[in-house]
Amino acid sequence: MKKVSILIFILGLTRLWAQDSLQTKKLEEVVVTATRNDHPVASLPMPVSIVSKSQIQTMGSLRLNNVLTEQTGLVIVPQVNGVGNGLQMQGFDPDYTLILVDGEPLIGRFTGSLDLSRITVGNIKQIEIVKGPSSSLYGSDALAGVVNIITDGAAARGGTFSARYGTFNTTNFNADMGTKEKKWSSFVSFNRYGTDGYSMGASTNKIVSPFTNNTLSGKFSAKLSPSTLLKFSGRWFEENQQQNFLVNAGVNQMLRTIGQGKIKDWNMIGTLVQRVSSRLKATARFYSTRYSTQTSLNIQPADTLYYHDDFAQGFTRPELVVEYFANSKNIFTAGAGAVFESVQTSRYGDESPRHQQTDYSFLQHEWLPQEKFHLITGARWDRNSIYGSQLSPKISALWQVNEAVSLKASYGLGFKAPDFRQLYLNFNNTAAGGYSVLGTEIVEQRIRQLQAQGQIGSLFYNLDQLGKLEAERSRALNVGGKVLLNKKWWADVNIFRNDIDNLIETQIVANTVASQNIYSYRNLKRVFTQGLELNVTYAVTRYVSAQAGYQLLYAKDKDVMANIESGGVYSYYRDPVTLETKRLTISEYFGLSNRSRHTGNFKLFYKNPNSGWEASLRTIYRGKYGAGSLQGNVQGISIPPSDRNNNGILDVYDNFVKGYLLFNFSVAKTFKDKFRVQAGVDNLLNYTDPMYIPNLPGRQLYLSLAYSFRAIPHER
Repeated sequence: MKKVSILIFILGLTRLWAQDSLQTKKLEEVVVTATRNDHPVASLPMPVSIVSKSQIQTMGSLRLNNVLTEQTGLVIVPQVNGVGNGLQMQGFDPDYTLILVDGEPLIGRFTGSLDLSRITVGNIKQIEIVKGPSSSLYGSDALAGVVNIITDGAAARGGTFSARYGTFNTTNFNADMGTKEKKWSSFVSFNRYGTDGYSMGASTNKIVSPFTNNTLSGKFSAKLSPSTLLKFSGRWFEENQQQNFLVNAGVNQMLRTIGQGKIKDWNMIGTLVQRVSSRLKATARFYSTRYSTQTSLNIQPADTLYYHDDFAQGFTRPELVVEYFANSKNIFTAGAGAVFESVQTSRYGDESPRHQQTDYSFLQHEWLPQEKFHLITGARWDRNSIYGSQLSPKISALWQVNEAVSLKASYGLGFKAPDFRQLYLNFNNTAAGGYSVLGTEIVEQRIRQLQAQGQIGSLFYNLDQLGKLEAERSRALNVGGKVLLNKKWWADVNIFRNDIDNLIETQIVANTVASQNIYSYRNLKRVFTQGLELNVTYAVTRYVSAQAGYQLLYAKDKDVMANIESGGVYSYYRDPVTLETKRLTISEYFGLSNRSRHTGNFKLFYKNPNSGWEASLRTIYRGKYGAGSLQGNVQGISIPPSDRNNNGILDVYDNFVKGYLLFNFSVAKTFKDKFRVQAGVDNLLNYTDPMYIPNLPGRQLYLSLAYSFRAIPHER
């Protein structure tokens, strides 16, 4: 297939960059996330990848987390005590990757990570992934990178209806309808998703409780004049959970609790695009969103309240962006806006709302002195009402050596201040194994209270060490390139290095006499993540393509390494002759927990548009890692400590989660461009690890049916 080559910008596409961005660009792989305006992916000087709608459909995935876990360098990791999942990128915890929907941030990080499973993929046009710090455009939440979910709009008059049934009584219904006229278009999509949930191992508690959710989204655009475009879009999500837990109420005492959980999430976006002249374009956007959760559990059979939890977050942002195409070699993008945030939750020990405001502005310059060279410089200034000001600059360059080889490099500074959760959280989850998470402003006081009550079994840190958090700062370098070996082989490589000062990590700080963990947060003073990412694509035949991806990752604490080199850290091993405990060496220090040294994937895709058949076989590998943040009790399953030798770090003598392989398979047939039947199986070999990976269910089978239609246009 001739689609293998993505180096299309050498054909003169640079001249398109200075044209009016309101025009439709008929390019297969156009990205907006990396620079805030449209660019062919091959022309961008930073690590960028795209997951297309066609690929998502062939995979048969239903939710966003299923799609992202199959991408090179992205790992879906369990969070504190295995409750919730998050996206890890370049060794950063999920807090540092910004998730956007149509360019606007998804909120609801009440556990530190976003619940990616609440995003349906039925109406996704493409997913854009930008790796490396993007604070120069998007602010402090983009230290690791950005994932932007671009949703569908109306391409023609018509619609699609689909239904799917699978293991765990999982059902999915999706319907969309679009209308496209000469000066306006509209698109609406509805999704209903439900499952009976699942339990693992000997536990009778369900790790995922039965739930159903509904998502309704829509888009409307109107061309008010040849130079004015008005757009509105919105999304509404609601989930209802049926929860049934056995909870630990003391030594040899278990209580049955039954209750309900509810999640609500809505957003709306208004956009006005005005072409002032052939060189100047202005875009005004207004975005508002709210996310809330409520959970209540009652003791049975008394039906009295045992546990209640609520959380509500609001986010509003007006923004103005101006693009100026000075000439064919210079493009300027400038923007300014304000973010108004509020949080109100029982997890902070009261229902008092907290507020903060961030004012920001950014400037970006794209320079194209010649067809083969592209330089982007930019910076963003943020002023937060609580944490003060921060400047985040970035520079990126691309050089097209020849028709087959391109080189790129980017360097940027990032910034992330402690959030409300890390400072004020006062959360005790007795319903999921019994654990607490305390913000740094209250953890010392709370633990001293528990000590006075005789409830603390052991302390893992001196309380004097649990001081106030400092803001995190990073310096990041990404260097790589793309190579078109021949008409069938294509490869790209990216080498990255991130140096982070004051990285905030979730840490277990104490354990109660009832074996319930208490977590808090602390700064790891000097941390680095570095590694390599490699992607290779091979066009096997006209209809068959193979893709392979690999990431090598090192994530370590520089202060720990310095302590090891000075001989201050001891290992588990004791010499049988001298009976002396061996000092740990640098080679025996593994690094930060929950990071795998090796991850990868291999995918085979078959697609024959003539016959209507398509299929995929995808393999995902994750190497061993230390599960330091999972120590304790997860849904009734006892987990042994990761740090076996009690030296406070993860080394080769500690417990590790074993590496594993997952196999996913799908096959589909389309009849007359209208009817589509798809069957598949995820986790083909039924791999499970209930103790350490509770978010990984066993084998899942599914069957789906879909019908698409296109209406005949009205005669005019």
